[in-house]
Amino acid sequence: MSYEEKQTQCTEIDKREFTLQVFQCVTYIIHKSPVLQELFLKWSALSSREKFLLNYIAFYIIDSAQSDLYAPIIQGFHYWNNIQDTEGACGFDGNPLEFKFGLDEEKRIFQIIVDIDHVISNILLRPILCKEIQKSCSKNVHPLMETGIKG
Repeated sequence: MSYEEKQTQCTEIDKREFTLQVFQCVTYIIHKSPVLQELFLKWSALSSREKFLLNYIAFYIIDSAQSDLYAPIIQGFHYWNNIQDTEGACGFDGNPLEFKFGLDEEKRIFQIIVDIDHVISNILLRPILCKEIQKSCSKNVHPLMETGIKG
C-alpha cells in the first residue's frame, strides 16, 4: 500500500470516527443542553414531509465542510426519539469521555446546529405565514376584481 493510499485510508477512518463521536456527543448531551433540547423538540414537531424538506434544504445549503456533521446530528435525534418512545430513558449509555473535540471542531458542530435550527424554524413558520397571507388576500380583494372589471 502506497503512502497516499495509507493517508486516504487514515483520513476516511478519522472522518468515520469523528462522525461517530459527534453522534455519541449529541445523544449523550441532548438532555443536558437547552440548545439541543429546543432543537430536538422543534425537529420532533416536524411531520415526516417536513423532515424530508429539511434534509432536502440541508443538502443544498450546507457546505461540504459541514455536511459530515449534519447526518450524525440528525441520527442522534432519531436515536434519542427512539429511546424516548421505547424506554423513556434519560441519557446515553455510552462513555461520555470517548468523544474529544478541538475548538475548531466544536465551532463547526455548533454552526451546523445553528443552521439546522434556522431551517427548522423557517419550516415551522411557513404554514403560519401561508395562513396569514391567505387571510390578508381574502380581506384585501381589489374593488375592480370584485366587479369583474379588469384594471
